[in-house]
Amino acid sequence: MSLGASFLFRVGGLVIDADTPLDGLRRLEEPDATDVAHAHVRVRLCGSIGAPSVDEAAGVWFVSPYRDERGVPLLTIWTVGAGYLLRYAEGASFVVSASGREVDGWWDAPLTEADAAGYLLGGVLAFVVRLRGRVPLHASAVVIEDQAVLFAGDAGAGKSSLAAAFAILGYPILSDDVVVMDDSGDGVRAHPSHPRLSIWPDAASSLFSAKSLPAHSPVYDKRRLDLLADGYRFHDRAEPVGRICILAPRTVSGRLPEIQDLRPQTALMKLVRHTYSNYLLDAPMRSREFDLLGRVAASVRVSELKLGEGLDTLVSDCRLLTTRLALQSAAHAI
Repeated sequence: MSLGASFLFRVGGLVIDADTPLDGLRRLEEPDATDVAHAHVRVRLCGSIGAPSVDEAAGVWFVSPYRDERGVPLLTIWTVGAGYLLRYAEGASFVVSASGREVDGWWDAPLTEADAAGYLLGGVLAFVVRLRGRVPLHASAVVIEDQAVLFAGDAGAGKSSLAAAFAILGYPILSDDVVVMDDSGDGVRAHPSHPRLSIWPDAASSLFSAKSLPAHSPVYDKRRLDLLADGYRFHDRAEPVGRICILAPRTVSGRLPEIQDLRPQTALMKLVRHTYSNYLLDAPMRSREFDLLGRVAASVRVSELKLGEGLDTLVSDCRLLTTRLALQSAAHAI
C-alpha cells in the first residue's frame, strides 16, 4: 500500500486503513495509538488503472450459479498467488490477501468509487471477516434497551426496510445488510457497520414520503438514507445480542406481527442459512461458523418473525413488535 493519505474507519469490529475516504463511513477523527498501529485491514482503491488479469480457466475457486443478462456469472473468485481475486459481473474487482489484511479494488465505468465502496462494505467485507475467523450474518440490526436485535432473511425480505421503520420510531441503528458477530467470552456481540441504509424505492416512497431520498449511485436504484445527516440515530458501539429474528415470507393473514421462538437445533439451521456469502466457505471457515453459531443458538433467543404484506403498516408493526418483544422477555425472565 502507498505511504500517502491514510483514512481510518471502524466497521464490523475491524479498523480499516484506506488510502481514500470510503463512501458511507465516518472517519475516526481521533484514533488511538492501537488503531493507528494495528489496523486490521488495509484498503487501496485503484480506479480503473492496473486491474489484474487472470487465466479465466486457471485457479477458479468459486463461480456464482446466477448470471446477468449477458450470461456472465454475478461473481467469480480465483486463487491468485497468496490470495483471492473477486470479480463481479458489473465490473468491480478486488484482490484480497489470504490473511484478509490487504484489499485492493478496481472498477470500470459506469461504476463509481461509491459503488466500489458498496461492494467493499458488503460482500468483500463479509469475505474478509470470514478469513479473519468471524461470522457475518445477512441481517440488519437495531438497538433496543441496550441490546442488539437482529433481523436476518433472504435478499428482498425487508431487512433494511425494518431498520428504516425502527429509525423512524427513534431507535438507533447498528447495522444494515451485514452484521458481524463474535463471542469474546462475555457473550455474543454484534458490531456496528456504518450510518447509512440502502432501501428499495417502493419502501423509500412509503416510509419517507415527505423526503426525496437520493439513489445510491447512477448505476443502482436503491435509495440512500444517511442516518445522521437526516436526523436519525446510529449506534457506533458493539452490543450484546438479545434476540435474532428470522424473517418469514410476508403474509396477509393472522394477527401480525407474529413471533415464535425456535428450538436451538432449528435455530442453528436457520442461522447457517442466513450467514452472508455462505457459498464461499471452505472447510475451516465452515467449521468456525458452526462452532460460533452453535454457541449463538444455545445462548441467544432466535425467533421466526412474520410481518404483514403492506409497507404502509410497517412502522406501526414495529411499534407493536417492540411491545411484544418486551413482554416475551419479561415472561422469559420469570
